[in-house]
This record gives sequence, C-alpha cells and structure tokens, in this order.
Amino acid sequence: MTNRLLCAFFFIFGLLIHPPVVLPEQIIVDSEEQFQLAFQALEKGEYQRAVVEFERFIHFFPEDEKVPRARYLIGVCYLRGKRYETARKFLEEVYRAYYPKLISGKALFLIGESYFRQGLPEEAAGFFKKVIETYPQPELKNAAVYRLGWSRMQKDKWQEASKTFSLVERSSRLYPSASDLSEKALMGEDLPFKSPTTTGLLAIVPGLGHVYTERYKDGMVAFLLNGLTIWAAVEAFNQDLNVLGGVLVALELGWYSGNIYSAVNSAHKYNRKVRADFRRSLTDSLNLNLFTSREVPLGLALKIDF
Repeated sequence: MTNRLLCAFFFIFGLLIHPPVVLPEQIIVDSEEQFQLAFQALEKGEYQRAVVEFERFIHFFPEDEKVPRARYLIGVCYLRGKRYETARKFLEEVYRAYYPKLISGKALFLIGESYFRQGLPEEAAGFFKKVIETYPQPELKNAAVYRLGWSRMQKDKWQEASKTFSLVERSSRLYPSASDLSEKALMGEDLPFKSPTTTGLLAIVPGLGHVYTERYKDGMVAFLLNGLTIWAAVEAFNQDLNVLGGVLVALELGWYSGNIYSAVNSAHKYNRKVRADFRRSLTDSLNLNLFTSREVPLGLALKIDF
C-alpha cells in the first residue's frame, strides 16, 4: 500500500512539474479561398469588406501571382464605392508598378473612368486617349474609344463624339451600341434650345422671357413684382411723394435688371437640362464587369499557428 501511495504521489508531482503539451490550434488559409472571399464581397457590393479581404490576401501571400490583381481590385472597390480620389491613388500605383502589362492598361482606363463618373469629362478624355495610344489589346482599346465618345458628348462636342464612336471596331461587343451612338450623337446639334439673346429681348417686358423658357411661375412673379412697383412709383409721384417715388424707382431698376438677367440665365439652364435629358435617353453599354473577370489561377496555402 505504501509503495502504491508513493507511486501515485510521484506521478501527480510529475504532472505538476511537466504539464501535458497542448498542440497549438492550426488554421489553414488557402490563397484561392481568401481571394474568392474578397471577390465575392466585391460582387455583393460590400466594398469596404472586400478591400479588407484583398489587403489580407496581399499580407498573407505577398509572392502570389494574384497580388497585382488584388491591388487592382482594391481600386475597383473604391471606384464602385464612389470614393474616386482614393480609387485613383490605388489605380495609379498599379499602373506604375506593372506597366506595360494589360492590368496596367486596365488601371489607366479606370482612372479615366473615375473622372468620367465624377463629371469631369475633360480630365477623363486624357486618360482614355493614353490608353488608346499605349495599349493595343482590342477590348481595352475599344472600351477606351467608346468611353472617349461619351466624354466628348458630355462636353457637347457632338460631331467629335460621332466620329469617335465610329472608330469602335466591328469585332468589339461594344460595336452595336457605338454604331447607334455615332448616329444619335449628331442629333445633339438639333435639340430644341432656347436662344439666350431672344430671351433677353423678350424680358424687356417683365416675365415674358421666363415664359419663353417655360418657367411660367417665375414669369408671373416677375410681371407682378415689376408691375406693382412701377404702379406704386407712379402713384407716389402723382401725390408729390417724390422721395418715396425715387426709392421705388431705384428698387424697380434693380428688379428690372434682375428680371432680364434671370430670364437669360433660365435659357442657359433650360438648354443644359435639354442636353442632359438627351444624354440620359441614350444607352451606355459599357459594363465594368469586363474589368473584373473571375479568371484567376489556383493558389498556394499558408498555415498559421495560434
């Protein structure tokens, strides 16, 4: 019995001195799975989550051949999330790092696209021209030509836009749309515009200029305001209230000149709206999915111990 007690004592004592070794839990991170996790978040519109997952992919697999694409898709995430300046920062890095590879050309195109979506067609056009001059790959080049046509339409350069659309090659999937836009762009020159000069002349009669530009409520307000002020001034002079009459005349001169300025400005606004409505009536067939295809090679695996 004594021997058994001693054995038990030394066994327990040994356990206390040398606790059992617990193997660390292991999580296997596969490069392909990590990349697809990020890409799926991008497809779902979860752009910030996608950015985090792509950055995690780059951190864990810095030597993976998909790293350039991951960096590029981070720029795409910011572009789709309408964070244009941030998108340009990442896309410019991709462009410079991988020039003259195709992914560099796609990044350059999307820099132009960021300006286009931001409503800066002049800046966008410069990047699309550079893509056309530098990258001969058919789909990328045709996409740049197509978007350059749209940029010129945004600047109301209808003739130039029509010629640009006609340069899209027949082999391109954008050709049917480009051919249609080449014809319709010329219709921009014949839109029902209002002449600012005519508007100003009509505004000599308060309110008539606004009526010409189809702003009937403003026309009525201008007519009543100017008419009542003139009437009040005449009455003041008829009653020998010359000081009051002078004040009313001064007010009327301001309102009258303001009426003419407002009418001319309304003509410009009317014309801008007509152009914008016309452009919105046209179909833009450029799909940015062309720049985010799912074709990626199989990856490596990384083991992380916790």
